[in-house]
Amino acid sequence: MPIQKKKTTAPRKAKVTKATTASRKRKTPPKDQPAHKRQELSRPLGLEGWENLDPVILAALASEEPLLLVGRHGTAKSFLLERLARALELEFRFYNASLVNYDDLVGFPIPDEANSSLKYIGTPSSIWEAEVVFLDEINRTRPELQNKLFPIIHERRVQGLPLEKLRYRWAAMNPPPDAGEDDDETYLGAEPLDPALADRFAFILPVPPWQSLNNTARRRILQDQYSGTHPFTVSPDHLVEKARRAYLALQTSPPLELAEYVVAIEKSYRHNKGYLSARRLTILHRNILAIHAARTAIEGHPPARLKSQSRPDGDWEESAHLALLYSLPATVHDGKIPRGDLLALHKQAWELCQLDDDDAWKQVLSTPDPVNRLVLAHGLREKMEDFDLGKVILEAVSSQEAGGQRTAVALAAYLAFSRERDIPATVVETLAKEIERILDPVNTTARTYPKDSAVFSQIARELVTLELKVKAGKADPVFVAYVRNLLYDNPRTDVDPRGIHKLFGRLWDRLDLGNVVLEQPENLAK
Repeated sequence: MPIQKKKTTAPRKAKVTKATTASRKRKTPPKDQPAHKRQELSRPLGLEGWENLDPVILAALASEEPLLLVGRHGTAKSFLLERLARALELEFRFYNASLVNYDDLVGFPIPDEANSSLKYIGTPSSIWEAEVVFLDEINRTRPELQNKLFPIIHERRVQGLPLEKLRYRWAAMNPPPDAGEDDDETYLGAEPLDPALADRFAFILPVPPWQSLNNTARRRILQDQYSGTHPFTVSPDHLVEKARRAYLALQTSPPLELAEYVVAIEKSYRHNKGYLSARRLTILHRNILAIHAARTAIEGHPPARLKSQSRPDGDWEESAHLALLYSLPATVHDGKIPRGDLLALHKQAWELCQLDDDDAWKQVLSTPDPVNRLVLAHGLREKMEDFDLGKVILEAVSSQEAGGQRTAVALAAYLAFSRERDIPATVVETLAKEIERILDPVNTTARTYPKDSAVFSQIARELVTLELKVKAGKADPVFVAYVRNLLYDNPRTDVDPRGIHKLFGRLWDRLDLGNVVLEQPENLAK
């Protein structure tokens, strides 16, 4: 996980139609301020286990941004959206995207009276009068239709004509194929969603499956199927309007720190081989505001500013985290980052956005690559605490997947920091376990490579190169001794001798280890 620093501091009535056959604990309110009852959205609709998604769903309603649900069959995706449209009393259109024809959407084109353009004769299933459009099975859409859906989802237009009544664009899909899935878990015909189409959806929600529910929720689902609808404590349209007002208020003066948070997220995400478009980054910023507005409406509090200590709803960090979890298109095509890694990215970006520009820790956190971060921290070590340096060291070491490279980074960090700084004992212990074989090769069972192995041959070539450089006076003997031990350490088939040599050489120079290691330790290999 990335390193973290301790903080010092009025509805329109209409019928519903169908168009196809196919956290951290919140602060306790002050005594002079009454507690507010949390409003529910998903449970009155007959859903269980969706409570943590209520702010995200409400944010999509308040902002009227496109919403995509992702989940296995039978996880109540269509159930939620149809009941939600009924509760809001909105004109609803359902289209199965894998079966629908374009004429089903727009009706039949005929020339106008002047024969200068086309107009469309709508049918009961056409899109023109819709206030809500739900496109199911969207990742099974035929390619020729997919491009025609773009302007509906993104611009609320068809053939360049505005859909004046359309407010909500919702879609659902089964999970895309995964190379790690069993064959019987793969949905035939389901494809990863086209990245450009996925980028049109502001909110992308993986829905909770049955297996994630507790026993109480499971029993409620089984019993509730006979109960019909449930009363809302607050009418859903009132809740949506309350969240919308809060969202518009936040847009007039968004916290400046949120922009820096989004910038930091993009930099870290890119370092992890992900891509976020400019559109997606602006969406993420809007989603943070929308989710925070939704949370204030659900909790019954007025919106608070970032870092506010006077309002019980000042938890912007949770709003930012929810927005990050449910705003990334990679969920439905490729390049998906595990949720734990996203939490780590969020924590680091959140801490970064709250630091002053001249803070040395901010300069370190702004560097995505952990090894580069280690080098920068070494240069700024006089301005940093030992505790923070220890976290930088651990992150740099753990960032290396291959054992040899990991040991090389651990050795360089040990040489750079151990003599002049009081690094926390847990960090020293971690480094010691990693490099004890390097500093004391007598007690290792290394050097057991078969002489005809490819790894042994690669190591031999690297050693010959090193010895030639020593004889020519172009290599530091102490450096060569350390590299020799690194190359002999842990005889494994996945060792990359040249990579280990180059990595340690770069760190030797960048950390100026030649001036730190003044004499060769006696136990280095000769």
